[in-house]
Amino acid sequence: MRQIWCIFPPLLTAAAAFSCTPVSLHSSRIRGLENGISLFAARRRRSWDESYELLLSYKEEHGHTNVPQSEKPLGAWVNSQRIDHAKYLRWIEQDGNEDTELPKTSMDSRRKKLLDDVDFVWDAVAHTWITRYEELCDFRQEHGHCVVPRSNGRLGAWVEKMRIEHKKYNTLLSEENPKNSKLKTILTQDRVQKLNDIDFVWNVREKQFEQNLGELRIYKEMNGHIDPRYMNGKLALWVRRMEREYRLYLQATSEEEESAVMSKERRLALESVGFCEEMFDEPRSRSTVKPRATWEERFEELKEYKRVNGDCVVPKNYGPLGSWVRSQRHLRKEQGTMGVSFEGGGQLSQDRVDRLNDLGFVWDVHQYQWNQTYHELLAYRKEHGDCNVPMSYGGLGLWVFNQRAYYNSYRRGQSSHMTESRLQMLESIGFAFDLGQQISSAADERWRNRLTELKDYAEQWGTFNVKQSRNPSLYNWCQRQKACYRAKREGKKSPLAAEREDALRSIGFLESIEMTRS
Repeated sequence: MRQIWCIFPPLLTAAAAFSCTPVSLHSSRIRGLENGISLFAARRRRSWDESYELLLSYKEEHGHTNVPQSEKPLGAWVNSQRIDHAKYLRWIEQDGNEDTELPKTSMDSRRKKLLDDVDFVWDAVAHTWITRYEELCDFRQEHGHCVVPRSNGRLGAWVEKMRIEHKKYNTLLSEENPKNSKLKTILTQDRVQKLNDIDFVWNVREKQFEQNLGELRIYKEMNGHIDPRYMNGKLALWVRRMEREYRLYLQATSEEEESAVMSKERRLALESVGFCEEMFDEPRSRSTVKPRATWEERFEELKEYKRVNGDCVVPKNYGPLGSWVRSQRHLRKEQGTMGVSFEGGGQLSQDRVDRLNDLGFVWDVHQYQWNQTYHELLAYRKEHGDCNVPMSYGGLGLWVFNQRAYYNSYRRGQSSHMTESRLQMLESIGFAFDLGQQISSAADERWRNRLTELKDYAEQWGTFNVKQSRNPSLYNWCQRQKACYRAKREGKKSPLAAEREDALRSIGFLESIEMTRS
């Protein structure tokens, strides 16, 4: 007979329910308990090592170890390593060493070193922040600013989130004891400074107001007025909106109503360029409107627009010029439909059609925009080797998704934006209308190439035991096949299909695993 403190968790709980004194066990039971604990620890180690092998395979395929939690079960295991690592670090900070009692964690110096060797991401939030920040720096270098549109996939969403986090950050700064506040933010003083260094725009609306105000100052210096009836495009729309807000401000009967409509700073900025109460005294009748421009005058405006913007695709809300461009397309469409040739009388004569064509006039805007995005897809294909643009890639990803939807409607004989010519253009560059089938085929091809590589290795070295130092990528692939095979034998969920299992068995790989285990 001997006394021990029970360290096996279920027995420890049971013992504590009856007494706080040591548990007396027969020597045979003690040996059985010790063997059970050893077996339990061995299974835990094997489970950890198998998950580590899956992590190596994940890094080989994706290039990093930041596995999302949705990637089960590996994502949950990665998250548990971060939790155990935090406990381990707290233990180290308390002058812990290998001889003192560890906290309730599976992390140790060996496992930490193995994970460090594969660049394990211990802090997923910090890693994501640095990754998006670097993407933002690249965006700024390419576009000259940091105003990323929300449609720009993950980067656009991250930029919007930083603006929200910045409001929390400012609120915390204003509190007397921010450490005890329930409000939390991922922004730190260092991160805010990094974003400020690249001219990050915290308030997009204020930035746009300043830019429009600057354009209005230039317009007034050149034309001597700020009347939106004689302006084109977005500036005219913005001035009209500011006029409405300024009129509401003048009609307000209290300071609360005034501040709700317009801030004092914005009002003073508008008044500095000529906004005043007198500008609404005289009604703007039709007699005061500038006479309608001639065709030649609009054509000269179009030439100037192309010189500035590089094309003749004038937006429909671009003031009088936008309306005139739309009317030219409408006249040309009527001319083609009715078989009428307009020769003078202010209509679209053949001479005018030729002059517009020489200028690069776009008669079919939808086809023009489709061709522009198609060329973006060609550039993507040249860089990535395929046309499988993810939805998170912004506008191009959405366009690719729509082409597949249009193709399905076209194939069923339904109304669709897909045409025979567009279909031929997409097929000529290997566009995958059935993405799932192509991805599956590509994955199978990569797997077969690995199998051939393993067979050649066995013929050269006389063994299926691939050494990591000789071929790291093949080693990681073999470890993943072993883990998948073991999981399947134990009745667990496994991605190893029957065809792949037969292929591995045909070259003798599975027999080598079973011989090693026995």
